[in-house]
Amino acid sequence: MRGHVTTDTSFDLVLAAGLHPDDAALVAPVLAKLGVPIVAEATANLHLFPELHSLFVYGGEQALKACHSKNILRLGAVPSWRFWRDLENKPEVAVTNYSRAPFAGLARKENVTTHPLEALSELKAHGESSFDLKAISPNFDAFPLSEPAWMRHLLQALPTGSRVFLGNSLPIREWNLAMQLPAEDVHFYANRGANGIDGLISTFLGIAASHAGESWLILGDLSALYDLAAPWIIEQMESRKLRIVIINNGGWKIFSHVASLRDLPEPAREVIENRHAMSFEPFAKLWGLDYRLVSDPQGLSGLPDAPTILEVLPDPAQTEAFWIAWQGQQS
Repeated sequence: MRGHVTTDTSFDLVLAAGLHPDDAALVAPVLAKLGVPIVAEATANLHLFPELHSLFVYGGEQALKACHSKNILRLGAVPSWRFWRDLENKPEVAVTNYSRAPFAGLARKENVTTHPLEALSELKAHGESSFDLKAISPNFDAFPLSEPAWMRHLLQALPTGSRVFLGNSLPIREWNLAMQLPAEDVHFYANRGANGIDGLISTFLGIAASHAGESWLILGDLSALYDLAAPWIIEQMESRKLRIVIINNGGWKIFSHVASLRDLPEPAREVIENRHAMSFEPFAKLWGLDYRLVSDPQGLSGLPDAPTILEVLPDPAQTEAFWIAWQGQQS
């Protein structure tokens, strides 16, 4: 529900996602004053403010497992973490939302209030954490060609001033897992809400149209297949430094993380995951785009000043080994 702005609240944790850089600038001074741990998705764009860097806790979902928060301040869009959804069954945890959207992102009503983002300037609160939230870093070096490690490679390849659009399903989750401070003045965007995979290339091109620097799209193979017609507009765009990165893992691999599906017969899993063996080189040729099949991180350098499809093929064995090791790291 929409509530009156609280003036005497103590927060012990900040969750942030989906903030336009202009909104992030409004939020940053408040968070610097609070001084409590910040767990932020890349799309919160809070990395643009050095005064907040010492408050960041990386590791996302896994870092939050050690959290025993009693009073959460949530800013921006609804987070993608399972931790957030689990708050539905924890009414003892108070949640205060400040967002452009007029809904809380939680179905429960008890102990949840929502305010317009612009009302954050009226907030007079203080920070007080009673728990130690530590950053947790995966061992990307041990599995350098795994799908999550590719997100770190891509992050490190971004030049200063890039605009980055993150696709739904696995890409945005793996990116947040791999997130660290990017190059200067890198802005992140995503279509969160219904969280569908439709129209992601189209949305990316809309964002890139007004940007003179490099624009990067990170999306999965099925997301690309859902928007094959989008590049028709590229020849009319002034912006030419477009990098469409397709993480081709041969299907909808987010379903391989769903425990209830792992015991299904193999034919059923094949259908659910929409497995395929398609290449995206014909897609690039269809629209007259440059194409590069990237098999190692060196392939992310020396890109042409022209719209380019970068097809990344993660190593499936390394990807599986990464997730096994990551789960063991949390136990």
